[in-house]
Amino acid sequence: MRRPLRAGAWLWWLLAALAWGSAAASEPVAEALQAALAAPSLTAERSLYAPELLRPLYAVRGYAPLWDARRADAARAELAGAAAHGLRAADYHLAAIDAQRADRSAAGQAMLDLLLSDGLLMLGSHVRGGRIEVGGLTPRRRLLAVDADLPARLQQAESAAAFLPGLGSSLAGYPRLQQALAHYRAIAATGGWPLLPDGPTLRPGDRDPLLAVLRQRLAREGMDGPVGDGEALFDAPLLAAVRRFQARHGLDVDGAVGRQTRRALNTPVAVRVDQLIANLERRRWLGEAPGRRQVRVNMAAFTLEAIDGPAVALRMRVVVGQPYRPTPEFSDRIRYLVLNPYWEVPPRLAAQDKLPLIRRDPGYLAREHIRVLSGWAEDARQIDPATIDWQHLRTPLPYRLRQDPGPWNALGRIKFMFPNAHDVYLHDTPARALFEHAERGFSSGCIRLQEPLALADWLLSGDPRWSPEALRAAIDSGQTRTVNLREPVPVYLLYWTAWVDSDGTVQFRRDIYDRDAPLAAALATPIQGD
Repeated sequence: MRRPLRAGAWLWWLLAALAWGSAAASEPVAEALQAALAAPSLTAERSLYAPELLRPLYAVRGYAPLWDARRADAARAELAGAAAHGLRAADYHLAAIDAQRADRSAAGQAMLDLLLSDGLLMLGSHVRGGRIEVGGLTPRRRLLAVDADLPARLQQAESAAAFLPGLGSSLAGYPRLQQALAHYRAIAATGGWPLLPDGPTLRPGDRDPLLAVLRQRLAREGMDGPVGDGEALFDAPLLAAVRRFQARHGLDVDGAVGRQTRRALNTPVAVRVDQLIANLERRRWLGEAPGRRQVRVNMAAFTLEAIDGPAVALRMRVVVGQPYRPTPEFSDRIRYLVLNPYWEVPPRLAAQDKLPLIRRDPGYLAREHIRVLSGWAEDARQIDPATIDWQHLRTPLPYRLRQDPGPWNALGRIKFMFPNAHDVYLHDTPARALFEHAERGFSSGCIRLQEPLALADWLLSGDPRWSPEALRAAIDSGQTRTVNLREPVPVYLLYWTAWVDSDGTVQFRRDIYDRDAPLAAALATPIQGD
């Protein structure tokens, strides 16, 4: 979680301000700038976001204005272009800037200079770290600790247009997502696409008048290649286009237009625009994504990627939390692995999931190799489940349920630990059939891995103690063992329902946790009164 800007982060600015002190330029605008910045009411009167950065920024310049007429025009254009980031240009003083430009007095031009600088600093902060508090819905109107360098970047930039590039992560495909937003906004501006009426499943070889509408719909989006001209015949070109569409939306690629494919086709373009806007913000939350080696889980796509610099070294399917038990969005560092783990059943799951099963089947605990312990203390004793009146037991359970290591264990043979307040981690699973589903929201919040050993090998590569053979031998021993990583690896649990592949293919996924619309609405909410 990023912290608000602290005074120590820009101490050198204050020292520079003292150095300039009385050496301020004598020009009228410079004098007006010095007077405005000295006023204690600067923030209240003009609703500036970062007066604590503006004061040293102008002090080191001897209060010389930063924006002459030409540069001011370019700066205003950059602020107006905030929409290309899915942001509101109005949040960056655009109306006040336009009103102030008519005031040719020294005080008016000084305030115009401050508004342009302050707007660009805040826009830069939002592009770098997000406009909304990370993982939440609250607009952010303060700069972050990481933004202490923005005044220097602003002053050194050849133009306002040169200020923003490079602030976001180079690993997140952000510019490609911006291009997709422009494409779908253009479709929306010209009327969107036709809806495919309800009807029976459409399959290759069918003849149906609705196929003409289907061709129009796919051609209007312009993302799935040629759609053919067979009108009412479901021919080979249309089949290829439908399959591409299904692949882009994470659907079963069967070429048939059934309920799920129809729902994706009939999603309005305005929803797709909001989806892209929400996902641009999620990219900004990623920040600069430090570290060449990192693990990313995209919950909406049900995938994990192990990334080494610009390359994806490993990709696999995952199972994530069910919609009513969603996997949270956060980042941490994988610090160690546990081989042949016990599963300590969380109290909530023990009460909600296990207790009904135990009540229905007295042999359930023994069959699942689950022991009952007297509590969560280190010295908890084992209890014979036959001595417990499960039918009348109240929740929360006064006992701890612990599943022994083995092929039956819900965590499989290995788990990847990054201790966190959510008690969420990555792990193996014996339920392999679930990976065959296109949508894989089946867990209680943790992430189940299709190829856990491949991830373990990647994390341990370079550690001579843990060759793939040594790792498998340790697992085969059946002994529970902790393996510390020589260097923790960042892990990001992300919720990206839209992205653009390197070849320009726009990907969408169903918003299984219903998070897109609230985030898009929060991004449309003014930070301060327009």
